[in-house]
Amino acid sequence: MEYKEKMRRTLPSMNSLVCFEAVYRLGSITLAAEELNMTQSAVSRRIQVLESQLGQSLFRRERKRLFLEPAAENYGKDMSQILSEIEASTARFLSHNQSIGLLTVAVPPTFGSRWLVPKLNNFITEHPGLDLNLVSKIRPFNFDQEDIDMAIHFGNPEWPGAKLQFLMPEHVIPVCSPTLIGQTQPKSIADILDFPLVHHTTRPTLWQTWCQYFELPTNKIKSGPRFEHYAHVIQAAVNGIGFALIPDFLVRNEILRGDLIVPVQGRMKCEEAYYFTWPNKRRGDRRIETFSKWIKGQCALAE
Repeated sequence: MEYKEKMRRTLPSMNSLVCFEAVYRLGSITLAAEELNMTQSAVSRRIQVLESQLGQSLFRRERKRLFLEPAAENYGKDMSQILSEIEASTARFLSHNQSIGLLTVAVPPTFGSRWLVPKLNNFITEHPGLDLNLVSKIRPFNFDQEDIDMAIHFGNPEWPGAKLQFLMPEHVIPVCSPTLIGQTQPKSIADILDFPLVHHTTRPTLWQTWCQYFELPTNKIKSGPRFEHYAHVIQAAVNGIGFALIPDFLVRNEILRGDLIVPVQGRMKCEEAYYFTWPNKRRGDRRIETFSKWIKGQCALAE
């Protein structure tokens, strides 16, 4: 009984902690109030209640600006992590009740929207008891710190703490809008470098690698607009901004419709490839094995 009474005295209210974490994370009572759908005065009162319980100030105001007290920095970090864990745990609980077979898979954004999602109806039909939750990830992450079961990885076969299974290679091709070249038809792949180029920020050396692959001078590579996602690179090419190097399987529809053309052949096999990966601790999970077998089969059909 004594322990329970002591715990109740030292455990702040959840509402106060949520308000404090929002102000800590956003650096503003106004923004925190907007996020929490509360008034600024209500958020301020919650902070005051928490400060009263803790017996010390968490923030100080200087010239109408809010500053976190040094001693509260670690407390704010802890609260952000704890509340994130509570949110993730709640999501897992609700997902378990709603669908025992829910699997969360991380995928590169454009790969997911243009290649994987159009094929999912096949998976759903074959495996009605398994539901997929797709999230976008561009780079490798720590499975222990994310509520993710498996991932599609593009790159080298390296992922600490995880198993990797080869799915398929990647070939990029130079594409452009018919309006870009007009009557100036490139006669060789070297002529492509005379046109504007579109770049991919997560693969900044792709044009250089392509030039080296075909023994072209890299000093002729023009700078140009850069985009983080392939979907944006593709749209830029469709709009006639410049030539773009795109994985061929991502632009088949645009080529069939005539939105993009391949005026000269310059297909390059990349050193990096696509892999299916999952954490070592999930080894033997039949649901992951089911998805792994299915997506490997889909990749085999795509080659």
